[in-house]
Amino acid sequence: MPKLAETKAGTPLQERGRARLMLRLPVWRAAFAQTFDYAFLDICEAYELAWNGLEFWINSDAPTRSERIEEYQQLMASLELEAASSAAAESRDWR
Repeated sequence: MPKLAETKAGTPLQERGRARLMLRLPVWRAAFAQTFDYAFLDICEAYELAWNGLEFWINSDAPTRSERIEEYQQLMASLELEAASSAAAESRDWR
């Protein structure tokens, strides 16, 4: 079982990612709110960074804009699955 973050909270970047995941996947809100292991917080941070990247490409005029948007959307979908899996695993560990 992964170690829990000692402060029961992540960095501001991780917490913004957690908040975005909670908005995106409302069925997982309670589990996300109660998950504090480092692996989950890393996923939250990656999600926030991916969101920032997606926003950049949405506002870009670069010729590769469409391809990059699609790549970031795929990355975010993958991170959403990882977050749900991580939260489910921690929930099982605490039962």
